[in-house]
Amino acid sequence: MPRLLALLPALLLTAGLLPVVCMAGYATTASADTIDNAAAHWVSLNEVRWVDAPDAARYELRYSPDAAIQGTNGTVTGGKGLPLTPTDRSSLDAPFRAIADAPAFTLGPLEDNTAAQALRSQLVAIAYDDQDTVIAATLVQRQGALDSYYATDLPLGPQYNDDGTVAVHLWAPTAQSVTLKLFDADKSPIDTIEPAAEQPDDGIWRFDGDASWDRAFYQFEIEVYHPATDSVHTFTVTDPYAMSLASDGGYSQFVDLDGDESLKPEGWDAIQKEQPRPSSISVYEAHLRDFSIHDRTVPEAHRGTYRAFTHADSDGMQHLQRLQEAGLTHLHLLPFNDIGTVREAPSERIELSDAYGNLCDVMEPPLPDRCDTGAETPIRTVFDSLATEDPATPRIQEHYHPDDEAGLAAYDGFNWGYDPVHFNAPEGSYTTEPDGAQRVLEVREMVSALHDIGLYVAQDVVYNHTHASGLADNAVFDQVVPGYYHRYDPVTGAIETSTCCDNTAAEFAMVERFIIDSVRLWATHYKIDAFRFDLMGHHPRSVMEHITEALSDLTLDDHGVDGDGIYLYGEGWNFGEVANDRLFDQARQFNMGGTGIGNFNDRIRDAIRGGNFTDTGRQQGFGNGLHLFPNEDADSDSRDALLEAADRIRVGMAGNLASYRYENRTGRVVTGSHEDIGYAEQPQESVNYIDKHDNETLWDNTQTKLPRDLSMEERVRVHAFNNAFILFGQGVPFFQMGTDLLRSKSLDRNSYDSGDWFNLVDFSRDRHGWGRGLPHARDNEPRWDAMRSFLRDSTYTVERDHMERAHAVFQEQLSIRYSTGLFQIGTADLINESVAFHNTGPDQIPGLIAMTIGDACQDFGGNLVLEFAADYDGLLVLFNADRSARTIDLASLGLGDLPNLELHPIQAESVDPVLQEAAYDDGTATVPPLSASVFVAPQTDGIGDFVCNDR
Repeated sequence: MPRLLALLPALLLTAGLLPVVCMAGYATTASADTIDNAAAHWVSLNEVRWVDAPDAARYELRYSPDAAIQGTNGTVTGGKGLPLTPTDRSSLDAPFRAIADAPAFTLGPLEDNTAAQALRSQLVAIAYDDQDTVIAATLVQRQGALDSYYATDLPLGPQYNDDGTVAVHLWAPTAQSVTLKLFDADKSPIDTIEPAAEQPDDGIWRFDGDASWDRAFYQFEIEVYHPATDSVHTFTVTDPYAMSLASDGGYSQFVDLDGDESLKPEGWDAIQKEQPRPSSISVYEAHLRDFSIHDRTVPEAHRGTYRAFTHADSDGMQHLQRLQEAGLTHLHLLPFNDIGTVREAPSERIELSDAYGNLCDVMEPPLPDRCDTGAETPIRTVFDSLATEDPATPRIQEHYHPDDEAGLAAYDGFNWGYDPVHFNAPEGSYTTEPDGAQRVLEVREMVSALHDIGLYVAQDVVYNHTHASGLADNAVFDQVVPGYYHRYDPVTGAIETSTCCDNTAAEFAMVERFIIDSVRLWATHYKIDAFRFDLMGHHPRSVMEHITEALSDLTLDDHGVDGDGIYLYGEGWNFGEVANDRLFDQARQFNMGGTGIGNFNDRIRDAIRGGNFTDTGRQQGFGNGLHLFPNEDADSDSRDALLEAADRIRVGMAGNLASYRYENRTGRVVTGSHEDIGYAEQPQESVNYIDKHDNETLWDNTQTKLPRDLSMEERVRVHAFNNAFILFGQGVPFFQMGTDLLRSKSLDRNSYDSGDWFNLVDFSRDRHGWGRGLPHARDNEPRWDAMRSFLRDSTYTVERDHMERAHAVFQEQLSIRYSTGLFQIGTADLINESVAFHNTGPDQIPGLIAMTIGDACQDFGGNLVLEFAADYDGLLVLFNADRSARTIDLASLGLGDLPNLELHPIQAESVDPVLQEAAYDDGTATVPPLSASVFVAPQTDGIGDFVCNDR
C-alpha cells in the first residue's frame, strides 16, 4: 500500500474496508452529566494515570461489582472508594508512551483481594475540591493492571491430557462467574459444568472432563462488567482459543489436533519440510476461493474449497506445478481462519450458478423483470449477457452493492477474509462440511497436496483487528475480557478503528501471548511455512521478534517443523493512532532492519507502476512509459521524475538495503536510506512487489497509464517487463495470483467484496476479467467516466494467446532467477560488493537501467569474498523501458572491460521472438524494446573476474 501522507485512503483498503459490525468502546457519557470519557488508566499494580486530571483536593478510584456507581448533577454515588495519591511521574514507556506526561497517582494501600474485586468491577476515577464536591469523574481503562496481576504463560484453550481426560481453560480475570455449556452434534444441551474454582486467583477458569467431551460442542456463559454499556452483562460466547467450530462459528468444538488420526490425511505426520533460505523464497498470492471456483476441471462440490487443491490434474494445480517447476517456492493464501462475513452453509448462499430468481427472494434486484420472466436463468448467464452488451455496464455491480439494501455481496460465498472472528480455527465456507472438524482435515489435505507438488504454504494472518467488539454476536474477545483486547482512545475511550475495524492491542501481554500461541498452532498443527501479517505496523516490533523466537523453538525432531526457517513478512505501513511510534516501537518499515522479517516494498512498486489509477490517474511510472512514450494526459516535463523512479528501482533491486551505495541522479554517491528509500538491513527484509490483492491489478493499472495507440503485443510486453524488475532483483519477489495471465478485475481497485464475478481467475484461459462491467461505486465511482472509455475500447481485449504468452514469459523469468544464485544473494555484505548499477548520475540515458552482479568480488578492505554461485562469473542485466530497441556501447557505461558475454540460454530460446533479438558483440549490447535482457559470463576456471560495486 502507498505511504500514508500520499494516499491514506488506500492504506485503509489493505484490510478491505470491511463493514464495522460494532465500534464499541467505553460508554463515554457513562452517567448523566458527571462521569465523562475514560481518561484514567490503571497502568500497573498500584499506579494510575489520568490524562488532563484537574487540580483537586483529593482523588479516589471507586469500584462497584454491580455497576452501581452513578453520577448526576455534580455528585457521584455508589461503589467503594480507594484513595489515589498524587505522586511524581515514574518513567512510563510502551505501551503507555502516549500518556507518559499524564498526572500520576498511587493507588492504595490495597487490602487482600481488593485489586481483584476492583478489576472485576465498574471503575471510576473521581476528583474532589476542598469542599468534597466532585469536580471531575471518568471511567478507568484497566489493561495495564490486568497485565500486572494476571499475565500468565499457563495453558489456555482446549487441553487433551496424557491420561485421556479433556479440559478447557479460559483466561477471563474480569469475569464474575463462568460456566461451561456442552452440546451434542445437533446442538442439543448435554450438560452445564461448573469451574474447578469459583473465582480463580490467577484469572483462569478451568473446566475438567473426560474423553466423552471429544468432538462435543461448547460455549461459555460469562457474567461480566462491560464498559461499552457501563453495566454488567451475561454473555453466551465461544472460546477465543477454539480450534474447531459449528457452522458459522456459534459453538466451539473440542478436537484433538495431535491424537485424532481421523483428522490427518495419509502420511501427514511424516511430512517434514526443511525451509528454504529466505533469499531463495518467491511468493504467489492467492485467494482460496478464487483459485478454483471457476475451474471446470475440479469437481463441482470441491470448487472454492480446500479440497480443490487435492485434484492434481486440475487446471489450477497444473498451473501451480508449472510455476513450481520454474522455481516458485511459496503459495500465499489470503486469510483462511474463521471469518465473520460469509455464510458457511452452501444452502444459505446465493452463487453465480444459482437461478436469478433466488435474488428476487432476498432483494429488489436491478432487473426486476427477470423475476417474472427468466427467473430460472443462472445469474452468471444474466451477467454474461449484460457485459457482452456493454463491457462498462453499471448493472452488475448494482446487484452486489445496491444503495439501500443488502445485495448479492451479502449472500454469496466471497470475501477476502480480513474480518477475523476465531483465529485458531479454519474458515468453514471453504470446507465441504462446515459443521465441525471436517475443516481441520481438509486444510491439512490442502497443505499436503501443495507439499506433494513442491510448494510451501504462507498464511495471511490478521491479528491487528477483530470483526466486532462490544455486544455484537461475533465479539468473542471483547465479551470474554471486555475492554482488554482492543485499543482505545486514551481520553474518550472510543475504540480505535484505523485498520478498518476494531483494532487489537498487541502491546498488552495477553494479546501478544494469544498471537504467539496462535501462530505456533498453525505452524505445528497445519505445517504452515510462512506468515504474512496484515497491517504489521500496528503491532510492536517486540511482538514480531517474540514470534520469531517462539517459532525458532520448533524443530523437525521434536515438532516435525523447522521453526527457525519459517519466514515472517507483513505490511509495515505507518499510520493511525500508532503512527511514528506514538505508543510503542512499531513493526514498520524503518524499524524492522535486522529482524529478518520482511516488509512490503512500496518504493519499487510505485516507481515501476506510477501509483494507482484511482489515486493518481494516468500518472506513469518507469515501467509504463514515463517520459519515453507519454500518454495523452502526461506532463511534458517528466525526465526528472523518470530518473527519480530509476533510483528507487535500483535500490529496490539491491534488496532495498539502507546501506547500499550507488550514484544517484544528481551525481552524488549515497546510501539506500537516502530519500527514505531503503529500509532493510538484509535482503529478506524487503518483499518486492508491484501487484497484490489490494488496489488495481498490475494489468488493469498499466492499461490506464499506457498511450491508447499501443498494440496488444506491446501491452503484454510491458506487463512482462514490469515483472522482470521484481524477479531479477535481490529480495523476496511477490506476485498476485494470475498476474502471469494478465489478471484483470475490470479495473476494480478494492475487490474484497466484489464476488466471484469481478475476481475471476481462469486457468483454462478461456475467459479474461477485463470488461465485466464497471466495478462497484463505493471505491471506484470518481473514475467511472474514464473507466467507461477504457472498458468499452476493443483495443484492450485480451485473447487466449496473449495470456499464454504472458504465462510462458513469466515462467522463463522465474527459471532465469533460479538458474543462478546471483539473483538470490543472502547477505547485505555480498550485495553491497557484488551488485552494481551503471548508467547513473545526471547524464544517464533515460529509461535504461544497467545492473551487473559479480560472482567473486572483493570487499572494500581487499579481502576476497568466497564465490557463491558456481554457474556464472557474472551477469549484466539491461532494462530498456523504451518502445524502441537500443544499441549500447558498454564502454560508455564504464563496462569496457567485461569478459565475453552471452544472452542467457533461456532468453535465447524465448517464446517471445523479440526477446531473442538481444545480442552482445565485442563490447556492444543490443536490447529489444520493453525488455529486460540477461547476459551471462560463463564460468571460467578458478575464480573469475567480473565488475563489482566500487561505490
